Amino acid sequence: MQNPFGKRLREFREAKGLTLQQVADNVGCTKAYIWELEMREGQKPTAERLNAIAKTLGVTIQDLLGEPVESMQSPSPTDVAFFREYAGMSEAEKSKYRDALKLMFGTPTKAGSENKS
Repeated sequence: MQNPFGKRLREFREAKGLTLQQVADNVGCTKAYIWELEMREGQKPTAERLNAIAKTLGVTIQDLLGEPVESMQSPSPTDVAFFREYAGMSEAEKSKYRDALKLMFGTPTKAGSENKS
């Protein structure tokens, strides 16, 4: 029976396009261990493992544990991963990204409007 933590872990892993083995290799554990975290009740990974899993998936430990991302209503794992990737970009990369969105959609994004003076 899949638990809420396991369900989120699997959703984040799949949204990132990673296999059980890829996550396990990055975390330093076995594929079976990641599968058990996703599928079995009562699994309690250490803080070190939680941190490594979160880093591998590009999310926070809070995201894995189910604490909501503020100012977003029910973000999907893809939304969270996208935001984390964007947040890690340099200002120059963010500016290029906003410019590309303007070219694609023809209107400034909220983020682009906030940062333009």
